Amino acid sequence: MGKRKETNYIVVHCSDTRANQHVTFDDIKRWHTMERAFLDIGYHWVIERDGSVKQGRPTEDWGAHVKYHNHESVGICLVGGLNEHNEPEDNFTPDQKRMLKLLVAGHQAIYPNAVVHGHHHFSKVKTCPNFDVHQWLRQEGLLGGKR
Repeated sequence: MGKRKETNYIVVHCSDTRANQHVTFDDIKRWHTMERAFLDIGYHWVIERDGSVKQGRPTEDWGAHVKYHNHESVGICLVGGLNEHNEPEDNFTPDQKRMLKLLVAGHQAIYPNAVVHGHHHFSKVKTCPNFDVHQWLRQEGLLGGKR
């Protein structure tokens, strides 16, 4: 893992798990390290269903969350994102969205030119984080950064 020289993106992800699944930071870290052979969890931050925020990789380090852009992005993962039929759904709790707003705003203050996108923006085969991040940013008054 290297240190990022620049931060051009803040990327919002979801775990693509059902709302009724008990998935924690430790579960995601285990999936990444044991099943995918990553050195560490791929994300910099994970927001659990109860709104708990857990730090993954150090924020200044490269992540492993968005192909071709890990060297220039911070990754934030919300636990959830699938309905009971394993279809994409914006089923995140108010506590998760509140903490997402705080994390995004904090990172925008540190990296004022970074653009916030959902993971799907970088891969047309992804729906992650299963909601319209740009619309959410406008609703929350957070849209900013270079375009």
